[in-house]
Amino acid sequence: MRKSQDLYVSTGVEEYIGVLGTHEYSVAAKKHAKYEYIDCTCTLDIETSNKDEDGFLYAVQCNIDGENCQVRYIEDFISLTERLTEEMGLCLERRLVFYVHNLGYEQWYMIQILGEQWGIDSALYTKPHKPLTIRFGNGVEFRDSLKLFQKSLAGATKGCKHAKLAGDLDYRMWRTPDTPLSPDEWNYCINDVQGLWEAIERLKKEHGYNQATIPLTNTGMVLDEVNRRIRADGKVFAAMKALALNKEQLALGYKCMAGGDTHGTRWRAGRVYNNCNSADLKSAHPSQMILKDFPSGEPLTMPADLPEDDLSMLIDNHMGWIGMVFVDHLQIRPECPDPTVSVSKCEDVEGVHGTDNGRLLGADGALIYMDSNDFQRFREAYTYDEIVGVKIVAFHLAPLPETFRAAVLDFFKVKESAPDGPERVFSKICVNTIFGACAQKVIRDEYDITVGDDIKAEKLSWEDNLEATSENKARSRQLKKLPFLWGLWTASLSRLALWELIKAVGWERVIYWDTDSCKYEGAKAPQIDAYNQVIKDLCAAKESVVTNRKGKQVYIGVAEDEYPDTDYGYRKFTFLHAKCYAAEAWEDGEYRIQTTIAGVGKHEGSAAMHGDVGNLREGLYIPIAGGQKLAYHSRPVTERHGFARPTRTASYIVMTPRDYKVKGAASTIIESVDLDIIAD
Repeated sequence: MRKSQDLYVSTGVEEYIGVLGTHEYSVAAKKHAKYEYIDCTCTLDIETSNKDEDGFLYAVQCNIDGENCQVRYIEDFISLTERLTEEMGLCLERRLVFYVHNLGYEQWYMIQILGEQWGIDSALYTKPHKPLTIRFGNGVEFRDSLKLFQKSLAGATKGCKHAKLAGDLDYRMWRTPDTPLSPDEWNYCINDVQGLWEAIERLKKEHGYNQATIPLTNTGMVLDEVNRRIRADGKVFAAMKALALNKEQLALGYKCMAGGDTHGTRWRAGRVYNNCNSADLKSAHPSQMILKDFPSGEPLTMPADLPEDDLSMLIDNHMGWIGMVFVDHLQIRPECPDPTVSVSKCEDVEGVHGTDNGRLLGADGALIYMDSNDFQRFREAYTYDEIVGVKIVAFHLAPLPETFRAAVLDFFKVKESAPDGPERVFSKICVNTIFGACAQKVIRDEYDITVGDDIKAEKLSWEDNLEATSENKARSRQLKKLPFLWGLWTASLSRLALWELIKAVGWERVIYWDTDSCKYEGAKAPQIDAYNQVIKDLCAAKESVVTNRKGKQVYIGVAEDEYPDTDYGYRKFTFLHAKCYAAEAWEDGEYRIQTTIAGVGKHEGSAAMHGDVGNLREGLYIPIAGGQKLAYHSRPVTERHGFARPTRTASYIVMTPRDYKVKGAASTIIESVDLDIIAD
């Protein structure tokens, strides 16, 4: 054994098996499940050496039931696992789970070798290089704990006795399975698995999970909590059942769905503005669930080709709708800063007049997916000759079922009023995630992973999956989740709320906005007070006013001044395009440079400004942008020599410090596109 701080760590298979032999293991299973799990927490991590010409792992460390081990050859990990398989009776019906933080990295070094050894029973991928679970034929299962925590390993292990140690190993150093590890390197490796074990154990205790009941993802945890609160209310499940969509309606819903509204005033891009301010919508998504009316009852497919008056009449009769509309000769109003139509939500476009940062400025005609909230934004943002509802699904609007709404409100109350601790932390997660829990697709993109001489992922789109799914199966899958329409409606109501805030600030003053915040030029806008009074009155009417930890009344959904202690939150502000801006922001009694540049760390982005936000410009090169960029190298399984023992290697990843080159400012691009896709 070798000591790491206060921990004793096994360094060989027989030694580790002897330690684990002193433990007793129970099993756990969900009700009616056909399989069970060894009810203990296990974690796994690897260390690797990589360059473009070669790459391999040189250490495997794991923690099983609180006991740590590190071996230096993958063959030792295989031997260890096969001993556990025999002694624990593992098979496809009795499984042992290892949590790996960012499994997408480890799989490139292990899945070919382990798959060749044990066979792969199944794998669930969210993206081509992002496995959520990998299950081998011997009952061993890998899970990605990054999805469970939705935090870095440092964030997940914060507060644990053996939290992730600061810094990283020096990945420039070429280590082999025979290279001795220094005490600091050794402690770093062991803390990664011990800290993760402690974090998962803490999570299980806080929520009463065992290995059979712990969800795969952070969103799954929120779903479990919501289901626990609404389980006994038959009215909630009746409401959810009524909102199940048929296949055609579901396809429309998926195509209408979109996230927030992130953009900037096109004629302001690339310029530096002095003396600016910012307003943020407080808990934008959950505020819609608490304060607004939502799809209710059975969705109705309307007759084809509904005229605009009928689309408006549905809204006037307190109904909502989703669907595809045809718009004839649309053109953004010249004074409107926010083109609300994303090109990605256009089925077909004829005669494009221009685009701005992925938004349609105008066209001779377009088929556009939108809902009735987006329809209201569209009519104020554009001029047009005609709108026709080609495919429309309508529904009545009503408050969310009281038990569900009360659960969301309770999460917000605890977030605002509870003392620091696990309950408040989890309530913050629920407040931030409840929207995503509703917006999950039950028919989604899938990836068929083929493991042979390399690792290949073939995408099967949700459209193809939906086409191949029966009506009954599509409906039954929806009944196991919260209604997708609730998620869609939350997102579109939030876009509408941001739209109203932008109007309150003034089209002539707004510079940039992002989902729930708005940056604008000049003094604090008094019009925001009027905007907020409407929200406050609604909070009072809905009995949703909360008292926070300081004894102050809090109104969910109001626009809060991001920098209330100074006249101007930003001394200077500039942006180029979505997710690319810099500011001199008021912080701790002085102005400091802050940046948001997608793909660049906050610290690295601020340093790249060299004291002047005007340096944010097209072509700016940031050599050290924070984080790592990955290059994937496919290789067949190979037995290699040259170390103390033969060992197997396969595909690997080369990590290098990420650099970044800033793209140009958002601009109007006139495109000559003429697609024969619009019906007469």
